[in-house]
Amino acid sequence: MADWKCKNCGYTMSAEKPPDQCPSCKEKCEFLDVSCYIPECGLQGSDTRLK
Repeated sequence: MADWKCKNCGYTMSAEKPPDQCPSCKEKCEFLDVSCYIPECGLQGSDTRLK
C-alpha cells in the first residue's frame, strides 16, 4: 500500500494505486507517491518532508 498526494489540492490517501479522479477536488489530477521508503522516517506511512 502506498500513500498518494493529489498535486492539485494536496489530498493524501493510502491505496495500492492512485485513483483516476481525486476524491477531494473531483478533478483528474496527477498523484505523487509520498510513501516513506527510507530508514529516517521509519519505512512506513507518509514522508512528511514531501507534504
